[in-house]
Amino acid sequence: MVSLRLEDINWDRKTLCVLRPKTQSTILLPLLPAAAGGLASYIQNSRPSPNAYRQVFLRSVRPHRPFSGSSGIAHMLTKYGQKAGVTTGPLGSHVLRHSQATRQVELGTSLKLVGDILGHRYPESTSGYTRSAVRRLRDWALPLPHA
Repeated sequence: MVSLRLEDINWDRKTLCVLRPKTQSTILLPLLPAAAGGLASYIQNSRPSPNAYRQVFLRSVRPHRPFSGSSGIAHMLTKYGQKAGVTTGPLGSHVLRHSQATRQVELGTSLKLVGDILGHRYPESTSGYTRSAVRRLRDWALPLPHA
């Protein structure tokens, strides 16, 4: 998402056109109301202005320029994670990706759809998220009655 450009947002159709960094292919994703509201608020109120850059997300410190990669995101996640008391270790964009995919599996989203969104070519690539979901679900399982 660090490379998301203003023209990649279609407000009328409520979609985002996202470039996948690994494959350089694009995917059209729905822009859900909560995300649209947050994105609009950021662009109107927090995005450094004026500037000549078309990327949506810019560094908040001078010089206000686009992020060069995911390391800036990792730095912010770690910083705000520490403030929130998160002690799981280093945080980065992959943690967000993994957490969201696991959550979608927990909610019953098909593995095919999760894999398509993540850009996986093979179903086996998505199976790791089911293992994480099963581990978490075990904590919520009711004990089996004894006969």
